Amino acid sequence: MANFITYRNQGATRNRPLDEELVKRLAYLEKMGITVEVFSGGQPTAEEGGPRTGSTRHDHGHAADAFFYKDGRKLDWANEQDRPIFEEIVRRGKQAGVTGFGAGPGYMQPGSMHVGMGDPGVWGADGKGDNAPDWLRAAYNGAPSGKPDVVAEVVAAANKAEPAATPAIAGAQSVATAQTAAKKPFVDPAHPRDGILVQAANKVFGTDVHVPAKIFGIETDKVNEGFAGLGDFAKTITENDQSINNQIQASARAASGSRNVTPVELQMMGSFQPMSKKKRKGALSGLGGYFV
Repeated sequence: MANFITYRNQGATRNRPLDEELVKRLAYLEKMGITVEVFSGGQPTAEEGGPRTGSTRHDHGHAADAFFYKDGRKLDWANEQDRPIFEEIVRRGKQAGVTGFGAGPGYMQPGSMHVGMGDPGVWGADGKGDNAPDWLRAAYNGAPSGKPDVVAEVVAAANKAEPAATPAIAGAQSVATAQTAAKKPFVDPAHPRDGILVQAANKVFGTDVHVPAKIFGIETDKVNEGFAGLGDFAKTITENDQSINNQIQASARAASGSRNVTPVELQMMGSFQPMSKKKRKGALSGLGGYFV
């Protein structure tokens, strides 16, 4: 049981405890030094039968009607001194994934507030959104929903198509061209050398680091081209290792005359085998012997 929650709903219609997931989402209240007194908690669904009242928000403990305390004193949103605390409760609650808040004159008991899950929104008297007090609406609308996933945001931005005009498309070739253009990764025109990792790091740590045009006086683009060239060279060597071996073996047989030897066979990195898999091909004489 959460230490910051006290149940005073034993004699109420909604006399069940809160759902564990809701309790986890409300854990921020304990960090604020706030305790909660629940006077209306969970209830069974209509299909399950049993005592229940009002909307489905309280079903299975997905919502609570409660009083809030700080330093042993009951808080009241009608008190100008306490209102900023209620506003912070709402802001942090929405960030934690709590979706529904109800409070205000004519709604439940003075100073109390509804907190829980269900359709996102705020409301006041008669459970109507139009009756939600201004402070409640402003606090809720001024807070982001849930915790942002900055990496997902950067990846999503990278997958966005570059803005372009979309004239009428005629023919399969035009369709294919449009689809290819739509898959182009996002590139910041001001920092074209930044990749997804650089963008994500800046967003996570709040930095403004970018890949420079030159590194140690050498143009960055040329460095990248150099590495790409090395990769292409290695790929070419790997793909043609059999052709090279054939040429070496032909030359070795021609040089050995009538001797029955097995020439050396070269294996490039792309087809390299562990030492345990290499096989001895015979005595080491001339160019015969082992795989190298």
